[in-house]
Amino acid sequence: SLHQGAPDQVARMLIDETAEVGIATEALLNYSELVTLPCYEWQHILVMPPEHRLCKVKNITLEELAREPLITYHPSFTGRTKIDAAFAKAKLSPRIALEAIDSDVINTYVRLGLGVGIVAEMALKTEDLSSSKPLEIRPVGHLFGTNITRLAFKRGSYIRNFVYSFAQALAPQLKRADIDLAMAS
Repeated sequence: SLHQGAPDQVARMLIDETAEVGIATEALLNYSELVTLPCYEWQHILVMPPEHRLCKVKNITLEELAREPLITYHPSFTGRTKIDAAFAKAKLSPRIALEAIDSDVINTYVRLGLGVGIVAEMALKTEDLSSSKPLEIRPVGHLFGTNITRLAFKRGSYIRNFVYSFAQALAPQLKRADIDLAMAS
């Protein structure tokens, strides 16, 4: 069974032994009861309609984004803390028009013209670029940095074979010995 939840809920499911493995970008490092391992690295991208003025801008800045209505993730999801931190560090207040937990929702409202979207790069699908209302994309890792999605296990728990297989399907660079070593430390 797969269960979906906010990163803190994922951590709680692991601690309560409702789940055997968790995956999230936010919050998992905050729990000493968990062992976490890097799964993959990613950056945010900007999504916008092809006619949007920012499509013509070569190097998009935080100042330009702060003038736009933004559609992005809820603060506890998908690297949103890095977005907020970048604006705060630049002493800018982003105009958050809508917050969602799902990139499809963000992309839909971008298509409806409610603002510019900031989503995780792996959330963009081929159909987002080839649909009747395609989206233009611009990488914005230079503004918000990179993110690391992590796998987590409850410290001291027994890991069954299918959990190792699932972890390796998500992060082929992680070998069983890597997971065992992390669990033993």
